[in-house]
Parts: sequence; structure tokens; C-alpha cells
Amino acid sequence: MERFPTVLIPPAIAAAESPLQVQAALQQTLPPMGVHMKAPKGHSESQFEHDLWRYFPGKIQTGLLVSNPACKQPYVPDFAYIDAALNLHIDLEIDEPYAYGTQKPIHYLGSAKDQQRNQYFLDQGWLIIRFSEEQVVRSPASCCKAVASAIATLLGDSAMLHPFRQVATLKPQKRWTQAEGQGMAEQAYREKYLVAQTPPQPAKNSQLRQRQNQASRPSTRLISANFTFYCPECGDGPIRWQGHYVSCPTCHYDEFVF
Repeated sequence: MERFPTVLIPPAIAAAESPLQVQAALQQTLPPMGVHMKAPKGHSESQFEHDLWRYFPGKIQTGLLVSNPACKQPYVPDFAYIDAALNLHIDLEIDEPYAYGTQKPIHYLGSAKDQQRNQYFLDQGWLIIRFSEEQVVRSPASCCKAVASAIATLLGDSAMLHPFRQVATLKPQKRWTQAEGQGMAEQAYREKYLVAQTPPQPAKNSQLRQRQNQASRPSTRLISANFTFYCPECGDGPIRWQGHYVSCPTCHYDEFVF
């Protein structure tokens, strides 16, 4: 957990001694509960999403809801890699050093919130791969190669790496501490690499891609979820979430990351 990318594998799958045992262990993985109609997007996800769809067509989903009995709020992976034939589910997370609105350090080494989330996904049989936001912005294709490498290692099949022969291997990045995350916020560190991000596409193309993504998704059961929760920034609530994206009416916090 001290470096990105971080790859976490459920114990039952890690203990498998052959590809057949891995596939048997994967059958115990629990699926998501449904799809969030308008999931919140981070500042760094556009190009990475494009490359994920390019290298893993039909296997990338966004806005999935993963039930979280310990809290009324479900977990929503940044991206999910799902191979329905193998029942392989991977939670792909993009970790920022601090929140834009509050400048508070997040995803730091030893974060209790991240550890709790990781454990829950592992208990459900999901693999977890965490990248730093900087890795995703600067080297999106190399991040995809890291995903393929993890899957190839798990399944004992190097064929997945063939499309990545010309792609550089992702350079590891040290995970920041809470104090280092605060220092990065004070130095506006995120802004230094986000300025190099590809400008967003026109709304027309974005809407077309959204329709294509929805058409390519497996037949995951859609739900109109109803949840009551409190704003993580100002504590206002209860706020009703009825299957669509909302922001806090008091402080306008709109980066609900579960």
C-alpha cells in the first residue's frame, strides 16, 4: 500500500494455486446492486476512460452501485472492469492527494476510510487497483497496461499484454502521507499536472459516447435507488438521493465519492 499502483487481491483468489482454482474462486464474487444514473466524475478521468474503452471494450462500466451495509451510502467505483464470463470484478480507483473544494488531504497512507472501503470490496471478492491521479493524467495508457498485467498474472495468460507491447510500463509513485497531502494542497500540486490534461470534448460527442457506453454495458439490473445521507463536508441533511446526482443545498458540495 505504500506505492501506486496498488493491487489488492481477495485472499481466496490469491490462495488459488492454478488458473482453474482462480476461476472457481471468482465464482464467489458478488455483483454490484445496480447503476447510478449520473455518477460523479473526477477532474482526471476523461482520457483514462477513453483508453480503458479502447483496450478493454465492453468490460468497463461507470456509476455502479455496490451495497455498503455499514453505511446508508453505497460505494461507487471510479471505474469497474467486469468480465462477465469469468465473473471477474475489479474496482479501479483514482486517488487524488487532496479535495479541490476543501483542500483537505485524502487517500493518504493509512487512511482509515480507504482501508475500510478496500476491505469491503475484498470481502465481496473484488480485486482493487488504485492509481494516483497524476499517473492517470500523465500516463493513461500505461495505467491500462498495469490493469492488463494484473489480470494476466492472475489468470496465468500473457495474451492480454500483446496490445501493450509499445506502451511503457507505468512508473511507480510513492503514496503521500497526510502531512504530505496537506503540503501538496498548499503548493497547488494537482493544478501543475492537470493543466496538461486534454481539453474536454464538445457536449455532442460526450452525449454520443455516453449512449454508446450504455448500449455496450452488460444487462446489469438498473434500479431507482433511494438513500438518505448527510453531506460529508458540512454535515447537513438528511438529503434524499433518488438514483440521480445531487449536491448539498447548504454548502453546494458536489463531489460525493463513496
